Amino acid sequence: MHIIDGIKSRIHRDITADPRTHGWVLNLYLNGERYPQTVCDYFQHEFAPSAELGDQLRRHENDEHKHERLLGKAVRSLGQPVVELPRAEVFNVVVRWFTPGTFHIVAADPPDVRREKLANFLAHAHFLEKRVARSMSYHLDACAGAASAVVPKMVAAVLRDEDRHVNYTLDAVTDLLPRHRAVTVLQTHRRAEAKANLRFSRDRMRTFLACHTAETPRYRRRLYRILSVLLEGADRLV
Repeated sequence: MHIIDGIKSRIHRDITADPRTHGWVLNLYLNGERYPQTVCDYFQHEFAPSAELGDQLRRHENDEHKHERLLGKAVRSLGQPVVELPRAEVFNVVVRWFTPGTFHIVAADPPDVRREKLANFLAHAHFLEKRVARSMSYHLDACAGAASAVVPKMVAAVLRDEDRHVNYTLDAVTDLLPRHRAVTVLQTHRRAEAKANLRFSRDRMRTFLACHTAETPRYRRRLYRILSVLLEGADRLV
């Protein structure tokens, strides 16, 4: 395992050991699930070229609403408040900082433009959901010692859906576009997400060290400061 991944696994275990930090990270997940409600260019199922894809997009959208409720229940079970975070603390927003173009489909767009925009959204969603699923896998493993038995059940339910989202979004991109174009689109969104992940992780680590030092075991603080330095250096390289 990469050293940073190993440290991330450790930090999830430390985060879940305290309800305050646990509530903080669950709110990060929750605000990502809420994000689609704040924009006009996610899940534009009315422009899907097939009924099957339209149904998948509707289900995905409904899943996001469900996940917000589940994660809200998890946060409250820890005795912590559900909060609306600043936009810069929402992973979707950070990914879009590095994402070119637009997903927004309008009625005047010809069919090929609609397919292109929809494929770009699905590629964006694929890599975003893949990263979230990986993070939630760490988190679910760490939840064994959580203060609330509700939390692991809620996280596991969300993770099951995320794995399905990862699969259908990738299939849809390759169905919507010619192979060479699909490869290009996927590469574009893979790069955008990778850059965003470094920036998001760096900034959230800064927040964690600044706001939650008292809840962090003293012997772990140096390790997390090292991670912060590693992330700072990696972010400067992209």
